[in-house]
Amino acid sequence: GLWVLRRKPAAAPECRCAIYGICHALPASSCTAVQEKAVARRSQEEAILPACEEALYLTSELAASRDAADRPAKAVTAEPTVWDLLRFASGVFGIYLATPALSLVDSAFVGRYGSTVQLAGLGPGTALCDSFSYALSCIGVATTNLYATRLARGQRTAARRVASDALAIGLTCGAVLGVVLAGPVASLLGVLGVEPSVAAAGVSYMRIRAAGSPLVLLTTAAQATCLGDRDSTTPMLVVLISAVANVLGDALLVPKYGIAGAAWATIAAQALSAAFLLVVLRRRQHRQAIPASGILGVPAQQPGPMVTVPSRRATKRFFSVALPVLTALLGKILFMNALSLAVARVSTVALAAHQVLLQQFYVFCKVGDSFGSAAQAYLPAELVKRDPKPASRLIKKLVGISAFWGGVDALLAALLPLLATSIFTHDPLVQLALKSAALPLALGLLLHCTTLTLEGILLACGRGPWLAKVYWVNSLLSVPIIIFGSQASSNGFLFVWYFMVIWQVCRMVTFSIRVGLDRFRADRK
Repeated sequence: GLWVLRRKPAAAPECRCAIYGICHALPASSCTAVQEKAVARRSQEEAILPACEEALYLTSELAASRDAADRPAKAVTAEPTVWDLLRFASGVFGIYLATPALSLVDSAFVGRYGSTVQLAGLGPGTALCDSFSYALSCIGVATTNLYATRLARGQRTAARRVASDALAIGLTCGAVLGVVLAGPVASLLGVLGVEPSVAAAGVSYMRIRAAGSPLVLLTTAAQATCLGDRDSTTPMLVVLISAVANVLGDALLVPKYGIAGAAWATIAAQALSAAFLLVVLRRRQHRQAIPASGILGVPAQQPGPMVTVPSRRATKRFFSVALPVLTALLGKILFMNALSLAVARVSTVALAAHQVLLQQFYVFCKVGDSFGSAAQAYLPAELVKRDPKPASRLIKKLVGISAFWGGVDALLAALLPLLATSIFTHDPLVQLALKSAALPLALGLLLHCTTLTLEGILLACGRGPWLAKVYWVNSLLSVPIIIFGSQASSNGFLFVWYFMVIWQVCRMVTFSIRVGLDRFRADRK
């Protein structure tokens, strides 16, 4: 009807009502009655025309908005500045410090109010819980990667589905992790030769912490969604809330329940963090919802479910990103544990100094991890552009900033064993060993910052499977050299730490070549 009303009048001059297709064959002298009917019909159609046009407009607008949400589109975004990258990386740095900070708070309260046996059992308990949580941080990496990529292509509906699927996957994997930690992993403490009283304390701590594993991975997926949206402020706020809640919980529960109270306080802090993040994500869903026609044509918001069961195709796509990252993380864990195993065979003094240096390395290396996350959050928006120059500029900017901050990080880390060894130990032999390893510690952190930035660039470019292969090849070649070389060397402690520097050099050179080849091919294409 709208098409008929908008047609041009017919060329035949003998009948005006021919524009309605009523009397094409009638001459002008014999169509008076038909003309009167046509005028009446025209008045009725003109009366309902505004309503018809409004309905057509709303329908076309709804279809266009849904198509725009699902159709790949060029997202016009400004290139991030140095300040944007530093602000984002500083927030992520606080996120990565959350897990060791919570474990440190537990150790402080248990050491003050608990027994020596409980403090000893807390060591292997927190180490195993944190190691398994670190290995499954691949869920967060995959969520950030897929979510940022969908946003860069303009697919907001698909990005929201990635977030809801990631929450479901995090809950499922967390439940499986909880069963593993409470069962076979907890029984390992007795098998590994730990004293029965210490093993009993560690097992009780691990089994309570295992109940909070779904909350840990749910929080990981939610934080990764915020990072994919270039929001590092909300996860940082969550870390602060969790830290305050954990301190209050430890102060209330540890004096009464000992090591079990520390575990329950950690779970309560994790639950509070997960609830806060879910509220933030739900509000964000409401703001970004597609307008849909409601009652009497009033626009209604449809944010969709918070957690969705992923389809088989979505699950396969998610784990195609997560599993290579998990493989790479396992390669890293194998290498770092081989360092401790090699030093343990040298001497007790060397092992004590190695423990102090390794904890310093784990704290200061988070700077490199934060720049890797910045690459995964910002680079997909530049990669979808046809011009490869913005992506190349961003890569150079990231590498330059990470090299500078890696130098600052290395300097600060080296000053601790050189000037403040009395903070960690009063043994003069251990202090001497710490001072002798200050140089390899600084060199390793300097290279680590740039290497992890390059790793984040490769993950953003979809090179996860290639990274997994490289990590396992490097680890399998390095572990025998570390074990046997530390025994054959006159100073096995320094040999291990200088070999760690060589491992960092190999990683950085390999990743640099891969990134350079990818950029060269993109420029030629």
